[in-house]
Amino acid sequence: MKRTKILLTLLIAVFLLASSVFAADLVGRKTIKVDKNIMDWTGVPPTQENTSCVSNNEFIWKDAKGDDTGNGKYYYPSNQDLGKGADLLEFRVTYDAQNVYFLFKTTRPGNWWTPYRLIGIHKEGQPGGMSFFPQGDVDTIDPTTGCFGELRVAPELSLHYTVAIFGTFKGFIWDDKGKLVARKLGEKTDTQGFQVDDDNWNAVEVAIPISIIGNPAGQTWKVIVGVGQEENSHLREVYAEGTEWHGGGGEGKDNEDGVDSDIFDLASPSSEIQEKELGSYAADGRPGEIASFAQISQSYVTINFAK
Repeated sequence: MKRTKILLTLLIAVFLLASSVFAADLVGRKTIKVDKNIMDWTGVPPTQENTSCVSNNEFIWKDAKGDDTGNGKYYYPSNQDLGKGADLLEFRVTYDAQNVYFLFKTTRPGNWWTPYRLIGIHKEGQPGGMSFFPQGDVDTIDPTTGCFGELRVAPELSLHYTVAIFGTFKGFIWDDKGKLVARKLGEKTDTQGFQVDDDNWNAVEVAIPISIIGNPAGQTWKVIVGVGQEENSHLREVYAEGTEWHGGGGEGKDNEDGVDSDIFDLASPSSEIQEKELGSYAADGRPGEIASFAQISQSYVTINFAK
């Protein structure tokens, strides 16, 4: 009888420990004020690069420094405004009853307008989704139609929402059909509640109403995070040979409009995986040919939200 009680006590202790560890990995509710001050993001990041943790109800990804080389060969334009700023350092997520909040930290760009940050959201268990990031209309080059980043995803990462954040206060959101559902450009047509603001250029926080993006409570999201450079509110093309206004290190004919991705850095388990995935495009593919785009299958983060 005594032995049974001891065994039962041990089993309960193990269960409680496992439950507490699991609960610690869940992102709970927290309200963030998007106000050019990131002091309310109080979570402590992990010590090891290319890993994540949950701290103070914030999911925190800590990215490796100095891996902003795309496929391993990319380099920045020679113009000092564009000479840096696409190196992802941290990515954070939390939510409350009204909004989902995101925080990007990168190296400080040469000018406020140069970074272009991309988020692809896959909601586990939800059907549908896009097999590529909204590419955009190549005839009009209208940035509201897509990011022009030449990037597709594995079937298990199909995109239910894509978020583009560029400069210090602008952004677009597309749904699982590639339809623009929200914009923030500092204009009268801005979507109410969609907030974007920066802290010293290198940190940008975002609030997206759950009425737009959905309530994440109790869900698991797989999120692809990438950083490139902006041009006319879309991703700036990477050339084979860099110029004053375009980075270099891409490949293939017609590179100025080619299928190589324009992302310099990903939230990826390692630099090797990032380079492999961003270099997986078909160099002889025709401009805009989705099947020839680089495919992401391992470079993502997994976020578990509390109910």
